[in-house]
Order: sequence, then C-alpha cells, then structure tokens
Amino acid sequence: MVLPGFHDSHIHPISGGMRALSCSLVEAPTIDAILAKVRDCAARPRTDAQGWLIGAGWDLSLFPAANPHRSMLDAVVPDRPVFLEGADGHSAWVNSRALAIAGIDRSTPDPGNGVIERDRASGEPSGTLRESAAALVSSRLPPPSSEDRRAGLRHALRSAASFGITAMIDPGVDQDNFETYVAADTAGELTARVLACARPLGVRAGVHGSTTAESAASESEADPEVGGALGRRGLDAVARLRKRASGASERLDVGCLKIFVDGVLEGETAALLEPYLERGDHRGILNVEPRALEAAVTQWDAERIQVHFHAIGDRAVRVALDAIEAARRANGARDARHHLAHLQLVGPADVPRFGALDATATFQALWAYPDTYIENVNLAQVGPERVARMYPIGGIHRAGGRIAAGSDWPVTSMNPLLAIEVALTRQDPAGGDADTLNASERVDLDTMLAAFTAQGAWLMRQEKSGGSIEVGRHADLVVLDRDLFAIPPSEIGEVRVERTIFAGKTVFTAAVASPN
Repeated sequence: MVLPGFHDSHIHPISGGMRALSCSLVEAPTIDAILAKVRDCAARPRTDAQGWLIGAGWDLSLFPAANPHRSMLDAVVPDRPVFLEGADGHSAWVNSRALAIAGIDRSTPDPGNGVIERDRASGEPSGTLRESAAALVSSRLPPPSSEDRRAGLRHALRSAASFGITAMIDPGVDQDNFETYVAADTAGELTARVLACARPLGVRAGVHGSTTAESAASESEADPEVGGALGRRGLDAVARLRKRASGASERLDVGCLKIFVDGVLEGETAALLEPYLERGDHRGILNVEPRALEAAVTQWDAERIQVHFHAIGDRAVRVALDAIEAARRANGARDARHHLAHLQLVGPADVPRFGALDATATFQALWAYPDTYIENVNLAQVGPERVARMYPIGGIHRAGGRIAAGSDWPVTSMNPLLAIEVALTRQDPAGGDADTLNASERVDLDTMLAAFTAQGAWLMRQEKSGGSIEVGRHADLVVLDRDLFAIPPSEIGEVRVERTIFAGKTVFTAAVASPN
C-alpha cells in the first residue's frame, strides 16, 4: 500500500533525540528495572566536569500518586546529582544531592505554576518536581552543546523515516534548536519538512529539555497589561526565528507559536472544570490567566500566526477555545489555523466549538486506551465518569471538527500505525485484555489516514504541495507491507514500513534497516 508521507503534528525531535541518546528509561517496565538502568548509567564514564547523571523517560504510573522518592535514587547514586525527566515531560525525579545543589528544602516555596512534592509527615521535598519546579534543578544542568542537539535531531530523523514520517510540527522551538534545524537544512540532512512553533520569550517550555528556571508566573496575574506583553513577546519570538530562516529552504518554516495553557493530569496540574478527587477544591493550574490569553491570541491572530495550544484539562480546553473566539470577534475570521493538542478531557459543551471556531483538534491517539496511567493514576484523580469521556476523537469529528494527529514523541512512540490502530479500537495495541476506553469515540480508518496526511499538511499550510498523491505534489511517500483496508484494525500496529521516500529520494528501506 502506498500513502502520502505521514505528518506528525506534535513532536519534539531534538529534545526527544537527545533524550534517547542520554540515560533512556523508556523501556524500563518496573521500578527495579528503572533503578538498575540508572545504576548502569552511573557506571559509565562521566561526560562533564560537574558529574551530573541526566536521563529521561521513567513511567510515572509505576509509582504511587506518580511521586517517586529521592531516597530510591540516593541508594543507587549517592555521590553525584541526578536529574531524570519523566515520560510525560512535565515531571522530574531528582536525588538529595541535586536538591541540595538547587537549594531546595522544606522552606522552599512552590514556584509559580509548579509543585515541589513533599513528604506529608516531614514537609521535606520528596524528590519529585512538577512543571516549573523542575526548572529549579534543570537550570543547573550543563547546557547541551550544538553537537548534542545535532546528534539528537539526526537520531529523530532516522526514526521518523523508519515510521514513514516526512513532515512534522515541532512546538516550542527556541533559538538554539532552530539553529540546529537551519544547520541540518544547510547540510542537506533534513529528511522531513518542519514547521517550527516558537514560544513567547520569557515563558518556559515545560520540562521537555528546558534549562531555564523562568516560570510563567507573571501570566497568571489578572493584569490587562499582561496579555499585551505576552502578545508582544510572542510576535518578537516569531520574528527572530523568521529572520534566521531567511536563508533556509522550503523544508523549514516558521509561523506558529506554542503556549502551555495548563499542565498534566498525572501531576494534578492540568486545569479542570471540576476538582480533583480527594484534593478539596483543587482544580489544577492555569499557566495563563484567561483574559491575558485572549489579549495575546488576539494579537497573534491579527498577524495570522498560528497558535499551538497545549491543553490537557477541560478548563484549559475551554479557556483556549474562548481565546480563539475572542480573536475572531476582534479580527473576524482569519486563516490562522489554530489548533489544540492533547485534549485528554473536553467538556461536552465544548465539543461542537471546534468545528464552529475552525479550531483543529490534534490528538495523540495512542493514548486513547485504558493504559496504566489511566487505570493507576487518572481513575483515582478524576473518577470513572471523566475517565470514560477522555480523548473525544469521535465526538469532535462527528460535530464537524477537524482532526489532526501527532505522537508527542518522546512521550510515547512516534509510530503512526500504532496510533491509528488505537483510534479505531480504543484498546491496547499490545493485546492482552480487551478493555476499551469509550468505544463511542472510535473513528474510522479514512479519518485517521486523513489526520496523518491531508489534515497535517493543511495545518502546515502545505495542502497545495503535500498530503496527497497527485501530479505536481511533493514526492513524499510511504510504502507499507500490507493494505490497511484489508486487515482487521487490531493488526494495523503490526504493519511494517517497507520504504519511505522524501522529495523523490528513498530515505528509509526496511531491507537495510537496523532494529529500531
């Protein structure tokens, strides 16, 4: 079967590649396996004078309340600081030595839009840091070199080609990462078309490899001037990247801004309409005060700059949609192509607003089954009624909303075929039990193929040059070993990419590929 090359509309190639080349904990299925891998990594020769052990990818759902303790790391690495980014990209696990270097103790207040998890009895930091609190330690890490970034991108591009991905949207690109893209483009190494989404200067990017301690606390203030300042910073961030992109090829584009509206459910930082269970009236964290977000998005929309919203909780989704609606009232309908990513919870009243506001829903469909995060963490946090309506792909599609697709790699696999299978089955692609996450939210194969091709091309403003197989379009193609329409949906994740063609040249062939 030959298809247009897949588009991943939410992926972090450079930070993900660097993560994979660090002490990667992605394949560790148990706590003991994680600690064994950390011990092995600690035995490697040190690569920096400060002796930091840096890793990523630990599974939050393995730990009670997604809150691992520093004492476990102290036992295996007692003599050097450890910083381990969680698989969600919004939490970090550190040992006592790292906390001491950062000056974090029981008297340290939670930073704006962040949480220092603490022992309930003593009040001492437990070793788990959420959102901007992670940056209190990550700001002390040795910064990655340009070659570290370049190696990370090379790794990511090789993996993307092996999965048939020929175009991607990278949300939250800073100046250093953009320089990495420009260098790869100049050297002819860019084997995927990239839309880079800048982030407003002065606003953190989430953990995801961030090394800045700056939080978005100022955006939480209900000051009318805050939105204007945020808007101007966003325009400046895009202008800086566009200036640097002036000599780049058509494979690299800028015209998008990324904004974190909230956090994640696992850390109870996702913003909810109703409280988390067993937490009183706690409803998560909004990183940006609604009126400030409306003012900023209105500025960006007026310039036809696409806004890429991180929105996990149903309140965050509503606030983002309200901002788009406010921009449309002020500016009229614009061809800005705003989209919301993740969408774990969406209020029923907001489902039809995607179509009405021409706001694209960018799902990570691989998450839409009863995995250990949902069963071991989310169910206790929000209860069965809210869990049963997570990831409403079918509902938004039936209500006229545009569906795009992304992986959020390195949070989970970038394989589009696994995500397509889950969107059709709402079950674990690895098999096992047949538990289903809300079968009414299933969609059909045509919808998901469009999400990974034509709709992704539209989001990247490439609908006239890519996303379909037609004369005159980019020769970006993926060849599969089976016809997806001729097999059961439960087998789609097992389909193999035989060949990936980018700009008319083969960039991946299964026959000569090493194991991925």
